Amino acid sequence: MSLLEIENLSAFYGKARALSGVSLSLEAGGITAIIGSNGAGKSTLFDAINGLVTTSGSIRFEGESLTGKTTQDIIKQGLGYAP
Repeated sequence: MSLLEIENLSAFYGKARALSGVSLSLEAGGITAIIGSNGAGKSTLFDAINGLVTTSGSIRFEGESLTGKTTQDIIKQGLGYAP
């Protein structure tokens, strides 16, 4: 089982789509880097994972869906980031 699984994720700021169709799977103990130029969607990806923007698609952390959870609940589950 993956630590973090994202499937077909899209993220929105109002009506503007900032991410489209992102999928990835992160295994426990691995090292992953999210790289890209300014405006590529790196921060939006992390905001989407942490429930800070409107999303569609699925995000699972340790097998549990994050859909509909508040940012506070997601952080209590042990998931967060510091830019």
